[in-house]
Amino acid sequence: MKALIYLTKRSFINNLKRALTKPSTLIALIFGIVYGVFIIFSLGIMAIGVHIDSAKGLLAILTVWSIYEIFGNFLGYSSRKGIIFRPGHAHFVFTAPIDPKLVLISSAWMNYLLSIIVWILIGIGSMTVFRIPVLSAVVILLAGCVLELAFEVSVMIFLYTNDRVPEKVMKGIRMGIKIFLIACALAVILYFRKNGLTLDSVWTLLDMPGLQMIPALGWQIAIYRLILLGPTTLNVICSLLYLVMVAVSVMAAIRMKCDGGYYEEAAKFADDYADLKKRQKNGEMVFGLSGKKRSFRRVREKIAGKGAQAIFYRQLHEYKKERFFIFDKITLISIILAFVFSYGLSDSAADSGAGQLFLLGVVAYVSLVMSGYLGKWESELKNPYLFLVPDTPFRKMWYATLMEHIKAFVNGCIICIPIGIFWHVNPVEIIFCILIYVVIQADRLYTTVLAQCLLGDVFGKTGQNVLRMFIQTALLGVGAVVAVIVGIFVNMDFIFPIVLIYSMMVTVAMGVLASLRFDTMEQLV
Repeated sequence: MKALIYLTKRSFINNLKRALTKPSTLIALIFGIVYGVFIIFSLGIMAIGVHIDSAKGLLAILTVWSIYEIFGNFLGYSSRKGIIFRPGHAHFVFTAPIDPKLVLISSAWMNYLLSIIVWILIGIGSMTVFRIPVLSAVVILLAGCVLELAFEVSVMIFLYTNDRVPEKVMKGIRMGIKIFLIACALAVILYFRKNGLTLDSVWTLLDMPGLQMIPALGWQIAIYRLILLGPTTLNVICSLLYLVMVAVSVMAAIRMKCDGGYYEEAAKFADDYADLKKRQKNGEMVFGLSGKKRSFRRVREKIAGKGAQAIFYRQLHEYKKERFFIFDKITLISIILAFVFSYGLSDSAADSGAGQLFLLGVVAYVSLVMSGYLGKWESELKNPYLFLVPDTPFRKMWYATLMEHIKAFVNGCIICIPIGIFWHVNPVEIIFCILIYVVIQADRLYTTVLAQCLLGDVFGKTGQNVLRMFIQTALLGVGAVVAVIVGIFVNMDFIFPIVLIYSMMVTVAMGVLASLRFDTMEQLV
């Protein structure tokens, strides 16, 4: 065990030193810390603004966190992908004369660290924002860092080391959890649809006795209710059940035998993880580890087009080979967002009388969330033949990004049309929002070219993305501010045309500047 502790400690120190010596990583670290502090302060201000800065408000946050933590960990560990193994583990650690159970526990140290950091932040926020007594905050912190972490480790050991449970059974359990989560999400949406999204309806939902009776999840919520709101017969019984469950889980994990049956899958996962990090380092947007080979359809079509047009038709041909054509995970996210916003918040948006402004805010938010996804354009820049096509730089860049504009238009329609209908937004304003979404996505692609030309590889992909976000936010933010001022003092109907026209002007300017520097991109390939 001492060897594993030493290995973990040295790995952490060496990774930290290596990160601090790289400009790109240092920038990312500084940006992440600043962004994290900003998010924490923003959440605190928002909690005070919506009047949830109380024990009940903290209970609501802990309820959401419990759902995410329990089911997320179970799904991750049951698929044996919840722990980050590296190729060095397979070559050196797995072959060492060490108990495989200890190897498993030591390899998950990053999970423990993240959980402890989250609970420390919750403990600080409970005293500063939610005005919880110091003693209660300390008890909450201990409950999270000790009880919840002990239960997580026990579940991890059971799911990783229990080779007696067939994979089909585990797959069925994972599918059942996903169905349960989807059903719960639909039930919550229908509940707020019927009762309205108000603080009273939220408190009523949290006070439902059936919530605390759910095994594991409900019992964990019950112990938080006991600490924050005081004892009741129900939360005392459920809290005792939670303590018994944690104790039994820990004892079962200690007694469970482990012969290293998970080593083979862990080694495969380590190789997949190393490949994922390599692809991310090259700038690809990777959503996760699938471990499955992709299958393509057979398409018997000839690639048409002359000059730069051939780039577009080649991409179209590639998408036709895909199982779902141009529809990918971004499309799925768009559908989910459209359903949640349109059906769950329709009454609130309609009653506000400013549903069109809410829709514009959704467009801006989605554009920000998906800002890291560049599609085939990112890989297109790595192909030397792109710069050898006998055509103008502007046409080459246009046809290389045209497919992404089409995808942005489709996703924009999926997001804006259902939300606009349910929020009673004028059809003209819905069209404006779709076009604004497409223009913002196009601006992001062209600004990426400028960022790569200006920085090169000095600060890596992280530095390029930070510069791109700064340029895009600064330029488009000016137009948004002007539009809001004109809307307030002149006419609200002018907001959408101003935002669209200004965004198009900025995007065209970025496209022209990017095309002028396009030929120099070959030096970075």
